[in-house]
Amino acid sequence: MGRGGRIVVVLLLAAVVVLGGVLVARSRQGADRPAGREANRLVVFAPCGLSGPINVATALFRAAHPELRLDVVFDNANVLVNRVRAGEVGDVFLSPGELEIRQLAQDGHIDQATIKDWGSLDLVVIAAGGAKGPERIEELALPSVRRISMAHPGNNSVGYYGQKALESYGLWQRLQSKLLLREAPLEAIKLVEKGDVDAGIAYFTCPLDTAPEKASKAAMRIVAKIPRDRYPAVRLQAGLFKKAAQPALGKVFVDFLSSAETQSKLANSGVLPVDGAR
Repeated sequence: MGRGGRIVVVLLLAAVVVLGGVLVARSRQGADRPAGREANRLVVFAPCGLSGPINVATALFRAAHPELRLDVVFDNANVLVNRVRAGEVGDVFLSPGELEIRQLAQDGHIDQATIKDWGSLDLVVIAAGGAKGPERIEELALPSVRRISMAHPGNNSVGYYGQKALESYGLWQRLQSKLLLREAPLEAIKLVEKGDVDAGIAYFTCPLDTAPEKASKAAMRIVAKIPRDRYPAVRLQAGLFKKAAQPALGKVFVDFLSSAETQSKLANSGVLPVDGAR
């Protein structure tokens, strides 16, 4: 091979090395970024039982930031947890309490340092509207109350707070044979709505006010609002995925959602201000 041929070979090898370096750099830069994500697109995972107030908040955010594309992925909160554990990634996770987002933070999916409160809810005892039933939470222990539905406390915040409330009354162990624990809060509420149980424990406005298409408030009655000093304060929380494609935009959204101005507007949609949780 002549000198000219060797020069061509050297130049080709150099080009391959440079191109390889560029590809590796791009691969490292996007290793944790979901494929096909636009630079101005923000993805939020949100519990469907709070779709009403979340839609209000996202509409306000879109109006304030028309340059951004905000996509909301609605599903049952415990289903969202499982989807994240299976590998799905967004930018922001909205939780209907501390349990779901705490689990994801412990698993390494959510950045604990970014978690903020964005609202609160009350806990109540409910019963079917046309049926005779308990009038106070203490009456859940009566023989006439045979079955009580509630979301599973190991997988759902409302179940977690419900267990704490029952424990404070000394009822948790006493009611074990009566409790029908369900994987999703809506399943527990539907049992009350259909009259398949004598009572249930649920959030006051979720989903009866915050997603009324999911359960008929007219078919149920509020037996008692459980005093807030009987269970830990319900903290609706938001946090950033550790692998968020848009962490800076995610922070802007979380700050917007947790602001006093946004909270005051969400109060009309069934979500109490964060101060109500303290």
